[in-house]
Amino acid sequence: MKQLKLKHFVLFSALFLLVSNCNQNPGSESALFKTVPSSVSNVRFSNNLVETEDFNIIEYLYFYNGGGVALGDINNDGLLDIYISGNQTNNKLYLNKGNWQFEDISVKAGVESPGAWKTGVTMVDINGDGLLDIYQCRLGNYKGIKGENELFINQGDFSFTEEAERYGLNFSGFSTQSAFLDFDLDGDLDMYLLNHSVHTEYRLNEASKRNFDDAFAGDRFFENIDNTFYPVTNSAGIYSSQLGYGLGIGVSDVNNDGWPDIYISNDFSENDYLYLNNKDKSFTEVLHQSIKHTSRFSMGNDLADYNNDGYIDIVSLDMLPEDEVVLKKSAGEDTYNTYKLKLSLGFGRQFSKNVLQLNLGMDENNVPFN
Repeated sequence: MKQLKLKHFVLFSALFLLVSNCNQNPGSESALFKTVPSSVSNVRFSNNLVETEDFNIIEYLYFYNGGGVALGDINNDGLLDIYISGNQTNNKLYLNKGNWQFEDISVKAGVESPGAWKTGVTMVDINGDGLLDIYQCRLGNYKGIKGENELFINQGDFSFTEEAERYGLNFSGFSTQSAFLDFDLDGDLDMYLLNHSVHTEYRLNEASKRNFDDAFAGDRFFENIDNTFYPVTNSAGIYSSQLGYGLGIGVSDVNNDGWPDIYISNDFSENDYLYLNNKDKSFTEVLHQSIKHTSRFSMGNDLADYNNDGYIDIVSLDMLPEDEVVLKKSAGEDTYNTYKLKLSLGFGRQFSKNVLQLNLGMDENNVPFN
């Protein structure tokens, strides 16, 4: 009996400690993070959306995906500054003054980028002058929206000039995000432009249709030659079709050959893409040979060596509502017949789950993840 009571006491004590730890004040010293209120930071931003009869979640399926945010030191003072893009609202650039305080310099910097519809944003030193520039992706040529992607060049005096057309990067289409990488190791940065499709009857097709380019929805690849970007999408081996719903992009050396590779997360039925660098200004897409299954609604990805074995691994995120009612109302797994139909059309094995791909090293064809 005493032994039983002792077990009950130990169990109760453990539960008490667990509940106590869970209920600790988030602002206590044991918390890893603490909230910095806007009254202190001066960072005040709200991505307000106004639906209309012509433009809403029904007319544009990524209406609620949000804009983008980029962190970088625009004035080389050792402090990270913040740039936030709003879908319909003006963008904000906050200069870090130290001690968690920021100054809104959006207007004088000339980077407000008014008008709709803005998506992802990247800070990058595009011209190699030691100053971070800003590349803003936009939606264009859709539902009356005529925007072009913008490139704000840092002038070194807390101001920027918009020069996307001069650099050859004023693409107008359904852009999601950009990634800059030196794909040919020539010392300058080239660019992968991730775009997304919209629902049309064309998307319900066989996977071989990914070989047909689309002017607005297809991904793009640009080679940098003397600070002018030239489209080399097809010669680089990049798919540029309407099948792709690009929502995530990751760049890393997944096969340890010293050259950057690319992983693309695609929403809906289209496969994700894994591009291995051929070291000759082209890539080979090897997802089918390398990865057995992926997330289905691939929202985003990250590439990192999570187990410290010297190989880059891949995590891809899907959607799974926590609320059971919402889950039952959402599109989940395909029926078995639909699943088999997609396989017969050339699409890969996809499941509505987060996926962690462990890199097992190279096989005889220099392909990882097998």
